[in-house]
Parts: sequence; structure tokens; C-alpha cells
Amino acid sequence: MKVLITARHFTISEETRLYAENEIKQILKIFDRVISAHIILEKIKDYEYNAQIIVQAPLKTLTIREKDEELLKTIDLGVEKMKRQLQKYKAQFESKHERINDQGIDT
Repeated sequence: MKVLITARHFTISEETRLYAENEIKQILKIFDRVISAHIILEKIKDYEYNAQIIVQAPLKTLTIREKDEELLKTIDLGVEKMKRQLQKYKAQFESKHERINDQGIDT
């Protein structure tokens, strides 16, 4: 999976970058067919951060936004929200492919 991390209006430390990469790689445990993930971290004010996570999966792009006062907490909350979205998508994706396979259509 390709991971891209962007920081807006501040400079991200290497430690925080590695933390974000490790956190986002957890989504592969839920759905291993994820193509890429883009994390956009934005400093809104001196005390507020916004995280946007965009995940490219087969046939779908999933996007979440999360806001908090702490940068690492914002990343954690965003990844947890993305995990829930991916679980729902995985169930839909697998049920669709099961129906196709039951009808005898090759994918």
C-alpha cells in the first residue's frame, strides 16, 4: 500500500510521520486490498488540528475528517473511523462478489 502524508500550515516531525504511517497500516489487517492512503494533517489554529484520510480501495474512494486539539489523538480518531468505514465496505464488497460467483459469472 502506498502511503502519502501531507502537513499543512506546520512542519511535521519525522517521529509523527512514522507514527501516522504505522497507524494507517493497521487498516490492512481489516482489508488487505487497499491501494493507497493519503493523510492530510492541517493545523487550524494554535490549539486545533484537522486530519483528513483518503483511502483508495477497489472501486471506491473512502474519505474521513477528524478534528481535535492534539495531533496524535486526531490521527488515532481518524484511523479508527476509517477502520469502521472499511469494515462496512469490505462486507459490501465481499457480498457483491459472492453474489456474482453464485451466478457463475467470472470476475
